[in-house]
Amino acid sequence: MKLSIIILAKTDTLSLFQMTLNCIDSFYESEKNIDAEIILIESNKDYEASGFKYPDVVKVIIPSEKFNFHKFLNIGIKAAKGDYIALCNNDLLFKEHWFSEILSLGEDQNDIMSFSPVGKPKINTSNSSFEIGYKVMTHIKGWCIVVKKEIFQKIGLLDETFDFYFADNDYAMTLKSKNIKHALVYRSHVVHLEKQSVDSEVKSKNIPKELLSKYKIPKYLNDNQYSWVFNNEKNLSGFLKFHNKWGSPKLLYRKNKLADILIKGKLGYFNRFFLRLKF
Repeated sequence: MKLSIIILAKTDTLSLFQMTLNCIDSFYESEKNIDAEIILIESNKDYEASGFKYPDVVKVIIPSEKFNFHKFLNIGIKAAKGDYIALCNNDLLFKEHWFSEILSLGEDQNDIMSFSPVGKPKINTSNSSFEIGYKVMTHIKGWCIVVKKEIFQKIGLLDETFDFYFADNDYAMTLKSKNIKHALVYRSHVVHLEKQSVDSEVKSKNIPKELLSKYKIPKYLNDNQYSWVFNNEKNLSGFLKFHNKWGSPKLLYRKNKLADILIKGKLGYFNRFFLRLKF
């Protein structure tokens, strides 16, 4: 069983280069008996000119396009040869047997096709070693998602409309709409160094009013509870893309409630029609 690890990186400082190296090294330390390939999707087209060089065992791909989270992952997915594919940030530290635990579950439960490790050791009060769910940041850890390669025959490639913000949310809704199970695996442990690689431009606040005029803003966003949507333009853009594809938060809440009932009643197949309705 072969594993392809796709890592997104932007190597433009020594500290970021070292962080990515630590991520790669931690993988090889964590899984010594796994047949694996590492595919690094590099955003800095001139990284080698700055003296940075990754180990020869790492396949480095430098896209000609500007950074797009899902597009860059799709480039890696197309190049991957593994039976399992891990979609990863570069600010990760893999712990011992993290993938072996996922592989064991995947082989035992054929109907689970998507997995995430826990970020920190979690107290498990149930008798199960995993939990099925679609909640972003709880079940779906966007910084490390492992899938069986055949999942892309069911969902297609990742939606490149989502270049950064709400990419995880779109993935979660896509899985649920296709009736594909995702599991949080309690015994799989990967440390996430909490967005140390995220570009500083996404942290800007207060969108100028002249920029807001180019967006069609739903009326419900005027409520103060949605003020966070306007933290920066990329966040707003991602929110509106998600809104246009899946519906407003209120509508999604109702649809997800019914979708969960259908899944529990083993009627999740109907979610592929129901979750895309815009009533």
